[in-house]
Amino acid sequence: MKNLLEEVLRLQLHYSSLKTTEMSRRGEIIRHEVPAWIEGLPLAQESYFGKFKGEFKVRGKDGTGPKSRVPWVRVFCPDLSPTPRVGWYVVYLFRPDGSGVAVCLAHGSTTWDGMSFIPRDLAEAASLMHWARELLVDHGLPLEMKAGLDLNSEYSLAKAYERTTAFSKMYDVSKIPNNKSIERDLSVFLSMLGVLYRSTLDGRGPGTLAPEVIDAEMAVAAVANPRRSSRSSSGQGMGLSAVQRLAIENRAMRLAEDWLVDKGFSVKDVHRTQSCDFIAERDGTELVVEVKGTTGAASSILLTRNEVRLHKERYPDNALLVVHDIELDRDTNQASDGNLRIYLPWRIKEKFLEPISYQFNLDTNDAQRLD
Repeated sequence: MKNLLEEVLRLQLHYSSLKTTEMSRRGEIIRHEVPAWIEGLPLAQESYFGKFKGEFKVRGKDGTGPKSRVPWVRVFCPDLSPTPRVGWYVVYLFRPDGSGVAVCLAHGSTTWDGMSFIPRDLAEAASLMHWARELLVDHGLPLEMKAGLDLNSEYSLAKAYERTTAFSKMYDVSKIPNNKSIERDLSVFLSMLGVLYRSTLDGRGPGTLAPEVIDAEMAVAAVANPRRSSRSSSGQGMGLSAVQRLAIENRAMRLAEDWLVDKGFSVKDVHRTQSCDFIAERDGTELVVEVKGTTGAASSILLTRNEVRLHKERYPDNALLVVHDIELDRDTNQASDGNLRIYLPWRIKEKFLEPISYQFNLDTNDAQRLD
């Protein structure tokens, strides 16, 4: 690996957008030889990826058509990073001037507008980097590396890579470490990636949906168009089992009931027979109470049509209790912790309701029928 990295950096000095002899050799190293070295390591069997243990892939790219100034090789899980534009991964990025190569913990840096690749919005990139750095520091991981990245280039795509790199370790061209050190560094970065993946699975990253929302969307899609629905095409891999969903629900119900009792309410569990979870009474006032639990942040919840109707009718004698950031052990299916957010009373406004599916009544359609 040391020799391969050094060779790519030497070839960077002969950069051309054309398929020259030097660029052809660079492409062979990037697309085949470096990935083969990484794939030969025992890292595939480590526990960095949680439920995706053994499923990581390695891909290298040096340009489709014109050759790239910054070739790269990335390590990723397809369900959480189906393309280089989506999700988190570990990636080797080479400086255009051949002065060094960095191993990076990075996020997709561009989006596709149908015509070309556009650098990710500055505010969005900053939010992603802040979240990842705060999370990794909280986990106490070894951070002998640098926050961010310097590719020593004004090339626009290089700048985009810099904005979406949470941490990096730069190898100077004259100080490329030996293979054992390279493997050790890669192991550290993959362990960091595993932390981000586990948090993403729980819906805690910026812009991610809670697992139950993903499950609902996938279930609706499977019924509406089963040919387009599969785990591999979802790009999420966040699905919860029935046992896990029940554990989360039970944890939320327990914390919500404890809060209601502590506030002096008498509580009756009616979730099996009514379109709410509790009937709570205090000082002659009866509330209908909805309880929602999620491993993600308190950003969105799922509601049935009957739940919406009930709480609109009973407002202001109603409440919503959301237990968010529940810890789920996916190995034991045990749920713990959680933070409570209270809406009392709970007023449902139409502008905050977003449909995830529609029922279309064909009998009311005014299009001409041919039968």
